[in-house]
Amino acid sequence: MKKISAATFCFLVLFCFQACKENEAKSVSFYHWKTTYSISETEKELLKKANSEKLYLRFFDLTYNERENRVLPTATLQMPAKDSTLALQIIPVIYITNEVFEKTTKPSQLKYIAEQTLEKILRLKAKHFNKKSIFPEIQIDCDWTVSTKEAYFTFLNELQKSDILRQFGKNSVKFSATVRLHQVKFPEKTGVPPVDEATIMFYNVGDLGSMEETNSILNIEKTALYLSRLHEYPLPFSVALPIFSWGVLYRDGQLVGILSDIGEKQLSENFMVSEGENWLIATEDAFINGHFVYKGDKLRMEKVTFSEFKKLQKTISGAAGRDYSVILYHINSSTLQNLNVNELLETVR
Repeated sequence: MKKISAATFCFLVLFCFQACKENEAKSVSFYHWKTTYSISETEKELLKKANSEKLYLRFFDLTYNERENRVLPTATLQMPAKDSTLALQIIPVIYITNEVFEKTTKPSQLKYIAEQTLEKILRLKAKHFNKKSIFPEIQIDCDWTVSTKEAYFTFLNELQKSDILRQFGKNSVKFSATVRLHQVKFPEKTGVPPVDEATIMFYNVGDLGSMEETNSILNIEKTALYLSRLHEYPLPFSVALPIFSWGVLYRDGQLVGILSDIGEKQLSENFMVSEGENWLIATEDAFINGHFVYKGDKLRMEKVTFSEFKKLQKTISGAAGRDYSVILYHINSSTLQNLNVNELLETVR
């Protein structure tokens, strides 16, 4: 048998390694944003197809309570039962309203809130997860402003230097923060959060309060205006892309609410087509998904089509100038009915 040289052998090994690497399905992660944890069989199948390694799980919100004049947690995660999907790496996500940092500015207060945040994450960990569970990352979601930048960044620093982190286990916890597009374009003005990584949010770019808006979830033209400096953003980043739909509810020309996860049955029973293809008008008073709807209210239905999703991904890829991971918002069976899952995953890989 003819012998091959060592150089040829090494080349073949490297070639095979690279081919296997290219054929290996890229992992795509998801947000779970429902207060009550639930993953349907359809969603479990999606996680498998996406080769998901992480689940970004909303743990709770922090809001400022005017009545009690202090910051309080709301919408705390409820988990009725254990689930096999929890074998994924769980990334706790804490959503914080900007008002928290408008009302809370003293370093001592911010340190206290940071410590209470970590303590609550630990309590939920102990309640819903086994002792061996490791949280490799904690993500903070806040649309901070120039005026709240200092307080918010102080809070982030307090999280990362707290002694409470020792209770999360031997491995160090990485911190990430969500970043909006205006914060990408104007980092000198808005600042760069002092964390390990950023997750850049590529949705909700439109004017939600305006009835002239056509789709507040996704607007490729508006998005492109913010991406000239994406390639030079100083933090490693992942991108969060939308696969959700909702109804934007208006009364007398004013925004009054968002109807999420609204089904065709609810729409047909309570609304009729109005002056445009995306517009509906309420035919009777009703209580839908936590919102009072009155006869005559107008509802603009918004969704992300596969064509728009593909254009968005192409726009980001051209502007990023680097590799990035993808997180889809959010895992939801009703949304998945409107999208071809295989095409969707092929687009982001």
